[in-house]
Amino acid sequence: MAGMRRAGLTDEGDTETSSASEGTPLSEAADVGLVRAVLLLGGVPWGELDDGVQQVRLKLLETQARRTGERIRKRQAWLSVVASRVAVDWHRARDRDAGLHDRLAARWEQRPPGERFEDDRLLALAVADGLEGLPAVQRQILALRFYTDLPVREIARLLHIPEGTVKSRLHTAVAAIGARLREMEVI
Repeated sequence: MAGMRRAGLTDEGDTETSSASEGTPLSEAADVGLVRAVLLLGGVPWGELDDGVQQVRLKLLETQARRTGERIRKRQAWLSVVASRVAVDWHRARDRDAGLHDRLAARWEQRPPGERFEDDRLLALAVADGLEGLPAVQRQILALRFYTDLPVREIARLLHIPEGTVKSRLHTAVAAIGARLREMEVI
């Protein structure tokens, strides 16, 4: 027990422990405001803040569901650390997907001259632009299904999610890319 107290896993004698850590996750306005501020300071764009708050809320729910005896001792510190990690993950995903347009254009140039049609090239570039505007989860599922031709079962295995979730995300992603291409007046 003393080792757990030193590690900060129990709340004995700690006046900063929030009983809300066992209650409703991330519902207090102060908690949401703190998370949004950390995400914003971490460079997450304004339009992506709600997604970041949801990711922090999910991590809080997962932590509470583990039932390992651990308790969140200093809720605001915990929320700040998790929000900053979400911001770092957002930057990593953005960097990983950066240049999608350039990579597709470069692949286009590698095709034999007889297979290149200007309309196909413009459509490929428009699709790349449309993909760049989608959330990372939607880009990922579209790339795995249509660019690497993986079946739904294999995608589910790779992402450690149910096949139904893959199908649902794929349906949503296809609808979103279709809407983006209509906005761009490509289709």
